Amino acid sequence: MSTQKLELSPMAIIAAYIIGLGKMTDPDDQTTWPLYQSHIPDGDDVETECGGVYDTVGINDPRSMNGTVSGHPGVQLRIRARDYETGRTKIEDIAVALDAVVRDTVAIGPSTYRLQNVSRTTPIVSLGVEPGTKRRNIFTVNYLLTVKKLS
Repeated sequence: MSTQKLELSPMAIIAAYIIGLGKMTDPDDQTTWPLYQSHIPDGDDVETECGGVYDTVGINDPRSMNGTVSGHPGVQLRIRARDYETGRTKIEDIAVALDAVVRDTVAIGPSTYRLQNVSRTTPIVSLGVEPGTKRRNIFTVNYLLTVKKLS
């Protein structure tokens, strides 16, 4: 049995796609709405309004007759905002863009990936307000990817 090796994590691929759409920014650019991978940092030098992409549980399709197993990796998008409406609007905007993916390509360094489909597996969920003094709103939504490395 085998599955295609992507070389990069699914969260890195979807983060590059979201940044490429202009919906979020690269944290290295130090601009508004940075999108981090596998964490959302906190501190005086970190934007309050930002996001994170995380690898989550995916699913495998049944094994084909030739023994190949195809998988659909899972990712979670998490948005943090200073108020409910701003956070909800931001995650809805990104969710609508991801719902529309049909065979789009993503170039990351020397590699190119094809996003065949990005399937939402949960509705947008408000996790409420963070504990502590900053009281920021957190939202999440989960996806399964159909992705393939082209080069």
